[in-house]
Parts: sequence; structure tokens; C-alpha cells
Amino acid sequence: MKKFILTLTLLFSITCFTNAQNNYPQGYFRNPLNIPMQLAANFGELRTDHFHMGLDIRTQARENLPVHAAADGYVSRVKIEKYGYGHAIYITHPNGYTTLYGHLNSFYPALEKYLRDKQYKDQSWEQDFELPANLFPVTKGQFIANSGNTGGSQGPHLHFEIRDTKTGNNLNPLLFGMPLTDHIAPIVYGLYWYDRRYSAYTVSPQSLSIIKKNGIYTTTTPVVRVGSPIISLGVRMQDMNNASSFKFGVYHAALYVDDVLQFEFKLNDFLYPTSRYVNASMDYKRWVVNKQGIQYLSLLPGNKLSVFSPLDSDGNISLNDDQTHKIKIVLSDEKKNTTTISFSLKYDEALQKDYSIPADAFICDTNSANNIKTDNASISFDSNAFYDALPLRVFETASAYSKQVSPTIHIGDYTIPVHNDYNVMVKAAALTGNQKNKVVMELKSGSSATVKKGVWQGSWMLSSFNELGNVRLLIDEVPPVVTPISWKDGSTFISQKTLTVKCVDDVSRIASFTATLEDGSWLMFAKKSDYFTYTFDEHCPAGKHTLTITAMDVAGNAIVETYNFTKQ
Repeated sequence: MKKFILTLTLLFSITCFTNAQNNYPQGYFRNPLNIPMQLAANFGELRTDHFHMGLDIRTQARENLPVHAAADGYVSRVKIEKYGYGHAIYITHPNGYTTLYGHLNSFYPALEKYLRDKQYKDQSWEQDFELPANLFPVTKGQFIANSGNTGGSQGPHLHFEIRDTKTGNNLNPLLFGMPLTDHIAPIVYGLYWYDRRYSAYTVSPQSLSIIKKNGIYTTTTPVVRVGSPIISLGVRMQDMNNASSFKFGVYHAALYVDDVLQFEFKLNDFLYPTSRYVNASMDYKRWVVNKQGIQYLSLLPGNKLSVFSPLDSDGNISLNDDQTHKIKIVLSDEKKNTTTISFSLKYDEALQKDYSIPADAFICDTNSANNIKTDNASISFDSNAFYDALPLRVFETASAYSKQVSPTIHIGDYTIPVHNDYNVMVKAAALTGNQKNKVVMELKSGSSATVKKGVWQGSWMLSSFNELGNVRLLIDEVPPVVTPISWKDGSTFISQKTLTVKCVDDVSRIASFTATLEDGSWLMFAKKSDYFTYTFDEHCPAGKHTLTITAMDVAGNAIVETYNFTKQ
């Protein structure tokens, strides 16, 4: 009877898996490039604070390859931003889907002119606007843009997404029959267990030694003995395909305990607002410290992602008896290439290790609000902040740093994820009115820093962050620094097509940047990282010019620099 039930379970899982793929129109969307498709990243790949939401298609390490519409439709949205997808086009299709093309350098002539006219009219390089269906219709295969390296891109490529037009859900493009050869099953690099008597943020992963025999991964010890009566598993895994040597995320994973399905995910689709739950789906500390992606084969209490199969089990494995339990893990990609991990587990009380909780730690529960106060700080987390209950240490230390006007508030550890913004109030030292206007709040989380202009409530400043770390108030009275790149005051531009400056601030970041000519006319500078670049156009005719650049930081300190140049 048990074998019959197992057969039905496996058959149902395979049927659902097949039907999920068959719901997507095959061959409707073409490769948006005219070169064989090679990927640098796939859908659902682990990233910091999000799953990768589309395909990164390689462009032969070059920019300005022609990009083509994946199907008939119309340009429905254009977005230009310093980070993110840089220059992006959205095309809405009549079958209920929308495609996105990101990190572009430029658009096809009619759309590029429309964009530039709007940027100059708005006097804003950043743009995000929608378009009516009749303004820019496109046909399948039509040239729409040149590929590039704009926005948050770290190298030339095309970012490509398919979304449900009505819901905005990002869908896995590889389920639509994209022309990509793949006969390679997922690869396993590590297998780990966690003591689930404790918070996921209290214990470290315990590695299990594995080998591959006859195409199946197994442990080097026939029966693995673990020192906890309740555990969860994690796998460090990646996928590959035949088109390149790049490694990718794994589409599907299933955990069976004694032949019963206990946990499963399939990366068919995500909504952007829920993508941050990637931090609950992997060992976050290993990711931020070592860039090792150990994916949990269990659900943390605060993980509300919808990619998991609805089961009675959360994936935690109970080993309360003295029996040996059979474990099978099945990993597969969109082409149904499959990898299996098979081994046995048994609880051994003699191996049990108990962990202690710091006496000064605040116990923060998941799915409930948590408020913590110290002498000079008040921190408020809402009910969605944490994925698992945890002991959180919060304390203050003094600082002799001349720009610091508060104690340093140590809020937990940067290796513990927070799902959404939490509020922080910090009390400042005695300040004059002018000094208060120049105070910012800084969060140092690992090697990164976030600086915000908070809101004063008496002598307390209020702001919000979505990472843990060290918070302090800083007084910033120094304006940004503007530096010409490969030119100087008095330069003559003969054949140069662009003019670039670097703009940085010692404490915060650049909040605003404006460039004008001698007659007050605005010039459009594109932005990437700390660099601002103007491409010479009809708004800067030949002749002698005076360029005025105004830059302001978060604290409100502004600098005005004037340069003379000649354009021939």
C-alpha cells in the first residue's frame, strides 16, 4: 500500500511539473539577439537581497549589438535609471505578456528622439513613463535598441524578462521554449545539516562529505549520525547548459524522507516585492561572508514566498526515534535533467551539542512586532522583519570621531537578514540649529554604508534601514568634490564625443547634480556609479562655452564649479 501511495505521489508531482511547463506558449518569443543564445545568468539565480528575475544573455563581451523585439506588440514603458536596469524598454504583447530589455545603450531612432525630447523638456535624465499602444508598435524581430552596460550592470550583456502583463509576475523565460541546448544535470558542491532546535541564525551549517557513484551523489558514510533530534538540510548546487561554461541557479528541488515528499520548490515565477525572500531561502551568513549559496531544503517560519509546494511538512526532519531514515534529494532543471542525492540519517544523542544565548540578547519573534530601547536609541521592527526567531544583541559604544554626534548603536550583526525597513531613533549630542541641518544618519553594514537624511523629533533623529549593523549620527559640513575626467578647464574638444566628470562626497552620496551652459540652458548628463557623462548634441553648438556644475550631497552641502571649454 505504501509503495502504491508513493507511486501516485511521484506521478502527481511529475504531472504537475509537466503541466506547469505546458501552460507557457512555446516558440512565441524569439531570441532577442541575432547570435546563438548564451547565458551569463538564469531565472531564479541567487543574488544579494533578490532572486535574479530574468535571463542575462551574453553579448560576446561587446556593446551595441542590435536587440530585437521578441514578439509583436508595442513599447509600453521606458525607464532610465542610474542603477538597476539602466536604459530599459518594456514591450506589451497581445497574448497577455510583457517583455523587458535592460542595460541598453540606446533605442531605435524614433523612440530615442522621443526619449531625449522628454528628458530635455523635463530637465531630468532619469525617466520612468508609460506609452499608449498606438505610439510605438513593433513587430517580432524588429530592431528596438542597442545592447549595453548601463545601470547596475558589471559587464556588457542584455537582461531579458517575461512578465504577466496583468499581475506583473516575473515568469521563467526558459519555460517558454527559448533556443537553448541543455543536456547537463545540476551539480552538487556541498551538503549540510542544521540543528533546528535553535534559530537558523544561532547555528552554523555542518558539512556532510559526499561522493558521486554511478551518477548518484551519496555520503561517504553509509549512515550519517547527527547530534540533534530535529534537523534541516541545505545544498550548495548549481546548474549548467551546453551553450557556455557559466554556472546557474537550480530550477527545482525536492526532499523525500522515507519516500515521502517533505519539501519542494519550483522557480516558475516571482513578484518583485516578494523576491527579497531569497534571504530566507538560503544560508544568508554564508552568502554575505563567503558568497557561498547554500539553499535551504526547508521553510523558515517567516518565509512567505510562493514557489514552495503546499505540504504539511516544512522540510524539517524529525529524528526522535532510534531508527535510520532514508533521505533522497532530487534536483532538476527546466529541461528535466535530473540529479539525485541519496543517503541515510540517524540521531545520535552522544553527538548532541547545546548552544547558549547571550544573556544581554533581546529575543525577537517572527511574525510579531519587536521594539528595543537603549539609553540613546529606539529600534522598532514590524511583524514581517525576521524570518526566524533570534537572539538580537543591541548595545551602545562611545566614539571619539570628530564628525560623530551620537554614540554608535550596534544593532545585531550584518549577517542576519531583515526583510523590510525598520525604524531607528537616535539621540544626538547638543547641537546648534545650523549643525542640526547638516546631520545625517549612517548605517554601516559589513563593508557597505547607507546614509540618510532623517527627520528630527526634538533631539532625536528618526530614519529607517533594511539591514542590521552599526548606526550613528554624523555631522557633514563638507560639499562634494567634482573632478573632470580626461579634460580640464580651458580644454578644446575636437573629435571627442563625450565629456565626463566624477562626483563624490566624503560622508554621504550625491543627492542632486545639475549642469548648465552660460545661457542657462540645461545639459543632460547620464549617470553610472560616481561618473556623470554628457554626450555632445545640438544643445551644445560649436564655439566657446562656460559650463556650470552644481552638486549637492544628502546633508544639503552644495558645490558650484565653473569650467570654460571650446567645442569645435
